[in-house]
Amino acid sequence: MIECMRGRYHHIMSRVAGVVTCGAIAALAHGTSETMSIARGDGRPSPVPAAPLAVAIGAIARAVAFADATTFERTLRRGVTFCGGSGLKMGVAALGAKLSLTEIGDVATAAAPVIVGTVGAGLAATPAFNAAATRRLGNASGGLTAKTGALLAAGSSICGVTAIGALAPAIGASQREVSVAVANVVAYGTMGMMTYPYLAKWMFPDGGTPAGVFLGLAVHDTSQVVGAGMTFRDAFDDEDAFKAATVTKLTRNLLLAVAIPYLAMSFRDSVPNAVKGKRPPLVPGFLIAFLSAAALRSMGDATESVRDDERWKRGTKFMGDFASQIALPTAMAAVGLSTTASSLAGVGTAPFVIGACAALSVGCVAGAGVKALVAAGVFHQSEQ
Repeated sequence: MIECMRGRYHHIMSRVAGVVTCGAIAALAHGTSETMSIARGDGRPSPVPAAPLAVAIGAIARAVAFADATTFERTLRRGVTFCGGSGLKMGVAALGAKLSLTEIGDVATAAAPVIVGTVGAGLAATPAFNAAATRRLGNASGGLTAKTGALLAAGSSICGVTAIGALAPAIGASQREVSVAVANVVAYGTMGMMTYPYLAKWMFPDGGTPAGVFLGLAVHDTSQVVGAGMTFRDAFDDEDAFKAATVTKLTRNLLLAVAIPYLAMSFRDSVPNAVKGKRPPLVPGFLIAFLSAAALRSMGDATESVRDDERWKRGTKFMGDFASQIALPTAMAAVGLSTTASSLAGVGTAPFVIGACAALSVGCVAGAGVKALVAAGVFHQSEQ
């Protein structure tokens, strides 16, 4: 009896300690990201969001403080597993409260063909690049797996680390695969944030909506799109481009609801609960919750009496902040804490080559698509 109670006590404390540790790392990551933003002195967001910082800090903490697997297993594993599993799913579900169809507007409607085309091209091309490289390199491919390719496709095509976090539990991706994909989208998304505003000005000298739509499609993460849009606005005195970039990115994020089931279909037999011939649902429960939250937010925003209510505004802001500032960074901290040096051994450069191909394919399709819309007269002169 005493031994049973002692075992249960250790079980509970391991879960509590793991959750608290992940939360502390997430808080540190958020503070670091905010400090980086303040240090820029121009009001622009941090070049590195809190979620990927949490992965890095978590990995460092694992290497420094919890290198011994036995210590980690005894003190933190249950809580870390909870944060990386159920906690991540709760964060994705709450993320739906940040998305409202009423905010899309005329810009996204006009740009819809190129938005869908760019996302579709990234979702199709990235796994194809990955499969071709795997066939060519075989066992020498190191970190290349089909699930890594799917994670890279989601991160590059839709919304960076958030998309990777949403897809990972749906396909049963390992922490190693998630870490490799996160490193890719952070690296190439940051490069895009710094360079694409000037490329956009070269491609679209008149700036305005076309430049903003290109930035909203070509840069990975939402905060990185905001940073790229603000850079363009400040460098070229173009508020329209900044607004178009943010609206385009919001619309692109909505496609998460379509992309996750599409990418998950290929892995239904390999996820952990696909045993004894029983497949997991095509649309995971947490994604249904995400869609429900987005639908509720859209219906509320479409109703004037609800939209103008301060309680509605505070409630939707709380849910969105919970997802982006608490739940997702905490889940990414769990990814970092679950990542060991040995688990990343042999990854090599191949996944980063695939990541570069993914980023370039998305950027090229976005640029060509927006050029075509401009040539077709979809964007009026007043929008440029």
